[in-house]
Amino acid sequence: MSIKIFQFLLIFFFFSSCSSYEEYKNNLNAYENPNLFHESMQKLTDVIVYDIFSPPVASRIYVYPTIAAYEVLINDYPKYKSFAGQLNGLNDVPKPDLNKEYSFPVASLHAFITIGKDLIFSEDKINEFQKDIFKKLKEKGIPKDIYDRSIAYGDEVANHIKKWYNEDNYKQTRSFPKYTIQRDDEESWKPTPPDYMEGIEPHWNKIRTLVIDSSNQFIITPPPKFSLDKTSKFYKDLIEVYEIGNNLTDEQKDVASFWDCNPYVSHHRGHAMFATKKITPGGHWIGITKIASKKAE
Repeated sequence: MSIKIFQFLLIFFFFSSCSSYEEYKNNLNAYENPNLFHESMQKLTDVIVYDIFSPPVASRIYVYPTIAAYEVLINDYPKYKSFAGQLNGLNDVPKPDLNKEYSFPVASLHAFITIGKDLIFSEDKINEFQKDIFKKLKEKGIPKDIYDRSIAYGDEVANHIKKWYNEDNYKQTRSFPKYTIQRDDEESWKPTPPDYMEGIEPHWNKIRTLVIDSSNQFIITPPPKFSLDKTSKFYKDLIEVYEIGNNLTDEQKDVASFWDCNPYVSHHRGHAMFATKKITPGGHWIGITKIASKKAE
């Protein structure tokens, strides 16, 4: 290769990289757009609904990707504190090389989606979303070195969070025995018709908590003692709820419908049975948070 050709190539690559860098700087708003995170969270919600995760499990699926995204993004916001040392078992989260440039929004999205995929069943549904969203971001002109470095940092934080949640005892509880029905005990929960569904997550109290050390930190007044004596407080409360349920106003029905977050509802029509899927209570509050965030922009 002649010296002139070599010099030409150097100049070409220099100006090409400068042009790409300027294009990236001009499109920073596209990378920092909070709608990217809202879309990613909505995709995670859609898959949680599709995979029919119970409310307790869904809460776990929501929390770990969100923490991963937060831990990456606070590098752009020094006033925000890491959850390391504040959440049970979470050690210092890896930090980026301050001598190099990153796109922390890109790294944050990547960490969120990576963790989300690891906690659900239908990975293919998130894989397609991930390819599409990062393809669009690349088209905004982010230089390859910044993109690659940001993705690598997102992976680093995601792996740290994975190690943390793999020690929360969730996997072990998957093999624990199911809830044992107390057949001779009127006070204990029992499955009811028409579905006779099993008790949900009877061993959830064995999973590591995030902040508190145990429920013993919050001692509450015990509920009324179980009794079918018509003069007892338990029975009076029971009848009160029963009568309200039988005489609901249209407004009360609308309110109940709004807060109905049963993720798997069975419907019976004669001998036919079908089910509908909906968001969990956690997903409902995630949606409310999205509305509040958009209004605050």
